[in-house]
Amino acid sequence: MLDASQIEQYERDGYLILRARFNDEEMARLDHAFDNNPPLDGLTGDAEYPAPGRYTLAKSCLKDPDFAFMAEHPNVVNPASDLLQDDVYLTAFVLYDRTPGGPGIPIHNDYKRWRPVGSSLNWLFSIIPMTDFDEVTGQLFIAPGSHQLDRVCDRGEGVLHINEASKPSPDDFIDPELKRGDLLLMNMHLWHRAAENKSDLHRVGLFNKYCAAHYPPATGYYLFDDDVHNILSDEGKKLLAVHSDKPIATTRLLLQRTLKEEREFFFVTDDNELVLPGGPTFQEQAIGDWDIGNYVAALQANIREQLRIETPWVSYIGDFEEASHLCRVYGYPMNNNGFPVPYREGKWIKESEVQAAMFKFGYEAEAVVKWLDPSMIRGKALTQAQSRIDQYAY
Repeated sequence: MLDASQIEQYERDGYLILRARFNDEEMARLDHAFDNNPPLDGLTGDAEYPAPGRYTLAKSCLKDPDFAFMAEHPNVVNPASDLLQDDVYLTAFVLYDRTPGGPGIPIHNDYKRWRPVGSSLNWLFSIIPMTDFDEVTGQLFIAPGSHQLDRVCDRGEGVLHINEASKPSPDDFIDPELKRGDLLLMNMHLWHRAAENKSDLHRVGLFNKYCAAHYPPATGYYLFDDDVHNILSDEGKKLLAVHSDKPIATTRLLLQRTLKEEREFFFVTDDNELVLPGGPTFQEQAIGDWDIGNYVAALQANIREQLRIETPWVSYIGDFEEASHLCRVYGYPMNNNGFPVPYREGKWIKESEVQAAMFKFGYEAEAVVKWLDPSMIRGKALTQAQSRIDQYAY
């Protein structure tokens, strides 16, 4: 367990370094896994690996036990849980390889409302260098204190809002002098950048992400497949919030309103059965990346067609079985300022009547319960297109 001074330092500075956290045998095991799994999940433009660039291994690498052991390593999971003050879920297991001559990355932070790996309101990086990050291979620079936790605010919308970040000065960045086998735990809001690789070596590291269990990603989780779940130990399996070989093929919206101090939820009819509005998914390609799971654009398209409304944001509730596939369900709490027109044939169901209602798929009442769970702290999910204009809007 971390001591009080380590937790205090993380909360003050936005990061914590635990030196020499992994032994030579464990690091050699990671090297072996890297040799067997080329990082081809996120190629750099038209470059062909290993041409100079930055390459990603993320989608299926956990199926290799020589990677999977690190995802559930107590030297990572326990301090992550201490710092997030909650049980944790693994939201991303990512290896980055900056090949010889690969360029650096400009200053940024990684709270991103359009990404499954970035839209939780309480998550952190666990960064494990597999090579020294030095002046030759390329340092990872961080700006202590730049995580600005006062950006989080409650505007009475039913979910929390994050105000736009203030970019730190270039003089605010330091080199934490990360060495092979160290562990850097870094707050999601901390600004950082990376230098170019001037060496003839591959600059490799694990940049994994863990979120607090009561802070789900606003877009929904990255869906790990069953092979990943099965490779983990019984304890490690608890780190996956969702897993399935079934695709997420539909997405639906739980609309909430409050009349006379009672909450109500809107359902449309399908073959005389009540169902949440929504429909088929598609992959938005406005900001491409490996971590699919944001179906807000598909949801908005369906809702515009069915109900003739468009919400400024939505927030993830859960993934539910629908026949041979999964349905990703989002929620949105309406205020009383909307234009008073009917949406389409449908029905508002009072909260007190939800459990007794006859629904098409059977999970609808569970979705309402999950949405109303006061222990879950939610943020706002945007489409990729919305975020290209202004990541922090709405």
